[in-house]
Amino acid sequence: MKYNNFCIELGKIKVMMSAPHCVDHLRNKKIKKGEVNTDTLIKRIKEKIDISIIYKTTPLSDDPNYDEKSEYKVELAKVIKEQKIIMLLDIHGMDYRRKEDICIGTAHGKNLNNRSDILEYAVKVFKDARYSNVTIDEPFSADNINCVSTYISKNCSIASLQIEINNKYRYEKSIEFDLEKLSNCFVELIKKITE
Repeated sequence: MKYNNFCIELGKIKVMMSAPHCVDHLRNKKIKKGEVNTDTLIKRIKEKIDISIIYKTTPLSDDPNYDEKSEYKVELAKVIKEQKIIMLLDIHGMDYRRKEDICIGTAHGKNLNNRSDILEYAVKVFKDARYSNVTIDEPFSADNINCVSTYISKNCSIASLQIEINNKYRYEKSIEFDLEKLSNCFVELIKKITE
């Protein structure tokens, strides 16, 4: 399904992945660079395991993870309800200079909707793959009401995680670039949650 500035691709498995910052976007009238390869990552995961995905397609439009009003979030919530999606993984990128490898934002547990098992397994999957610095809610907690994961958790009552991935694992010119390893982690997590 193609919209004005984003695309939704449906799958059979009842998990949705989101990449709202994969293109340059506006925040407070300032340009923020897109988070490289976040859309490529979720598309690769969809190829491996038939999940649903949503990602931005038009640069310099709204910021779904910041703006109060966002067609991206409204349509995402509608599709989640219609398709009976059980979990959202909202994928973001953090600067390569940060010490964290992966940060899982849960709004201090509120966005888990009584599914702490998902968080426990997510941490285990990433640590088992040798991402040594996996944090929860630090430095990104996703507790702003306008965050995609918080909006979906509140409006759809499903577990919604905001997962920030260090740029050194997403940027092709980095010696630590490895989308295959990252995608395998997500596939393992999704299989565990949906089995």
